Amino acid sequence: MNTRRLVTDGLCAALYVVLSSLLSLSLGPIKLSIDGLPVLLAALLFGPVDGLLVGLVGSFLGQLLGPYGVSATTPLWMLPAAVLGFIVGWYAKRRGPSLSRGALAVLVLAALAADTTVTTAVMYVDCLVYKYSFVTYSPYILWRYVADLIKTAVYTLILPPLTAVLRKVRS
Repeated sequence: MNTRRLVTDGLCAALYVVLSSLLSLSLGPIKLSIDGLPVLLAALLFGPVDGLLVGLVGSFLGQLLGPYGVSATTPLWMLPAAVLGFIVGWYAKRRGPSLSRGALAVLVLAALAADTTVTTAVMYVDCLVYKYSFVTYSPYILWRYVADLIKTAVYTLILPPLTAVLRKVRS
C-alpha cells in the first residue's frame, strides 16, 4: 500500500466520522446520513480491502468519539460499514472502473441493503446483550430499507463525478 493510498483511506475514515456525527439527521431510530460516501469512495477507488478498512476504522472512531463509546458490542457495530465497503469494492474490482450509472445504482442498493440487514442483526444482538426490547425498533426496519433507496439515488449522483476527479488526481 503506497503513501497516497494510505492517506486517502485515512481521510475517508475521518470523513466518515464527520458525516456520521455532524451531518446526519436522526428521526427516532432512523438515521439519515451520507456517511457511507467515503466508504464507497475508497471501495471504488482501491477495492474491497480499502473499503472494508475505511468502514471498520471510520465506524470504530465514530463509536469511540460518539455518544456510545466503546462497549462489548462495538466490534459488531463496526461490521455494517465494513460489509458495505467490501461488497462495493469486491464488485468494482471485478468489473473495473467502467461501471455504468445503472450498474452503480444496483450495486450501491444491494450493498446498502446488506448494510441494513447486518445493522438489524447487530441491533438484535445488542438488545440481547443489554436486555432491551427489539420490538421497539422492529417497526422501523422497513423504513431503513426505504432510506436505502434515497441514499442510493444520492450516492449514484455524487459518486461518478467524484471518483472521476479523484482518479485524475491520483494518476
